Amino acid sequence: MKLPARVLLFLSVWLTALSAFGQASQQRPVRTGEATITVKEQFFNSFLDAIFDNLKAPSTPLVITESDKNRTDESARSCPSAIMLQRENSGVKTMVKFEQGKVVAPLAFSGAYNSTLLGCLQFQGVAYTEWSLEFDRNAQVLQARIKVTDMRLENVPSLVQGSIVTLVQSAIDARINPLKILRPEQLSSIVRIAPSGGSLRLRAKEVKPEIVPGLVHLHLTYEFLPEK
Repeated sequence: MKLPARVLLFLSVWLTALSAFGQASQQRPVRTGEATITVKEQFFNSFLDAIFDNLKAPSTPLVITESDKNRTDESARSCPSAIMLQRENSGVKTMVKFEQGKVVAPLAFSGAYNSTLLGCLQFQGVAYTEWSLEFDRNAQVLQARIKVTDMRLENVPSLVQGSIVTLVQSAIDARINPLKILRPEQLSSIVRIAPSGGSLRLRAKEVKPEIVPGLVHLHLTYEFLPEK
């Protein structure tokens, strides 16, 4: 017996709805929980001191402009275009400061730039920066973007000071931004539940920084997921 088209359509819609309801009833809700981690600015500054005490000073190449790209290999070796972080310069120390609602950091540095027109420009100074914190959920990373708000240079002609500020910001954008503060291994973890014969993964769903003088409170929302 051939069923009417309307009856077939009704049965198809009904079976589809019933299947979707059965699948939905089998899905378990994702449980979440909140935690707060507090970090003092002293932690970051001690970490910086440990870098200067035990490792080479961090450095990064400067971005070469089009007008200066045709330098000889010998010239590039004798005057490499790079910037190097210093522990202190002109009485200003490299350090991180937590102020109300923002992170600021004076960065002492020295560097050189191999200019076609002016030759080897050697400079030093302090870059005053602001850091904006953001959470990349897909990458599970808390990161900072660094912006130069002001710069003081020593023994540099005023004619090229603006260019050096641009070069330093370009180097930060190309080589450092975004700066990873907390990586997946710090934000996520797997908890073994031996009596239950399995494990749960704690995955960060959201990270909200609350910055107050001297401290940053990281308000984290975690998802508790079965680890397969």
